[in-house]
Amino acid sequence: MSDKAGLYNISVPKYDLETYSGRLKYFYSTTSPLTLLASSSQLEQAQKDVVYFDGKIKEAGKAGYWVDKEHKERYDHAKQLVNSSIHPDTGKPVPLPFRMSAFVPTNLLICAGMLMPNPSLKSVIFWQWANQTLNVAVNFSNANKSITLTPQEIGTAYVAATATSVALAVGLTRAVPRLPLSAATRHILGRLVPFVAVASAGVVNISCIRWKEMRDGIEVFQIKKDAEGDEDKVLLGKSPKAGQLAVGQSAASRVLTNMPTLIIPPMVMTLLERRGTFNGPRGKTAATLTQLTLIGLSLGLFLPPAIAYFPQRAETTGPKLGEPFVNIKGPIYFNKGL
Repeated sequence: MSDKAGLYNISVPKYDLETYSGRLKYFYSTTSPLTLLASSSQLEQAQKDVVYFDGKIKEAGKAGYWVDKEHKERYDHAKQLVNSSIHPDTGKPVPLPFRMSAFVPTNLLICAGMLMPNPSLKSVIFWQWANQTLNVAVNFSNANKSITLTPQEIGTAYVAATATSVALAVGLTRAVPRLPLSAATRHILGRLVPFVAVASAGVVNISCIRWKEMRDGIEVFQIKKDAEGDEDKVLLGKSPKAGQLAVGQSAASRVLTNMPTLIIPPMVMTLLERRGTFNGPRGKTAATLTQLTLIGLSLGLFLPPAIAYFPQRAETTGPKLGEPFVNIKGPIYFNKGL
C-alpha cells in the first residue's frame, strides 16, 4: 500500500496484553521511574492527546488510523504517561510516591533497611512497619474506586498487615538463632526472615484491603464483537468467586514481586562475604554500595515479570464461578486489579 508508506497504524495496540511477552513489555514501560519526571501540565496534556487519538482511532474503524512517526511517538508517550500515572477510574493522577513507577525508588530504601545484617529488634519493627505503611498507601491509591472502603476498614487492614509482618519478623528473628543447625545455615535462614515476613504480610494486606471483593463479588463479563470488529463488554453481574480469584492472583503476584528482591541480594551478599570480598578498611562502604546496587537491579528487573504473570483481564468459565453463571458458555472475564 504505497499511500501508507512511512506511516504507522496506531489502531493496533503497541503491546499484546493477551501474551506474557506483551504484558512484560507493557509493564517495563509503565513502571519506568522516568515517568515520575512528568509535570502536572505534561500529564494533563498527555490525557488530552490520548483522548484525541483514541477518538480518531474509533472514527477510522477497520481501516485503521495511520499517522507519521512524530505523531506515533507522541501517542505512545502520552499512553505511557497516562497508564503509569493516571487512575483509570477517577482520571486523576495517583499520588506520586504511590504510583507503580515509583516502586523502585520508594522500595530501595525500605528493602535496604530490612536486609541490614544483624538488625536490632527496634530496626526489625521499624522497617516492617514502614514497608506495610507504604503497601497500604499503594493499595488504597490504586484500588478500584467503584468499591469504597471506610476509614475504619482501611485502618483494620493497616493494623492487620503491620501486626502480621512485625510479629513474623520478630518471631523468626528470635527463633532462627535457636535452631539446632550449623552457624552457616542459621545465617542464611536469618537473611530470609524479611522475605517470609513481607510475603506473609503482603497476602494479609491485600486480603484486608479487598475483602469486600471476596464477600460481595466483582463484575464479570463476556466480550462480544460487532460487525466492525469492535469489542463490546456484556456485563453478567457480580461474582464472589471471581473476587476471590482476583485477590488470590494479586496476592500471588505480590509474593512473586518480593521474592527476587528479598532473596537474591542477601544470598549474593552471603557468598561475597564468605569470599572476603569486603575485607579491608573500605569494606563496609563497598558492602553497602553492593547491596544497594543488587536491590535496585532486582527491583527494576524483576517487578515487571512478576506483575505481568497474571493477565489484568483474567479469564475463567461459568462452572468455576458457580451459580448463577454455571450454564453460561464461553470464556468469562473479570478485572484482576492491582
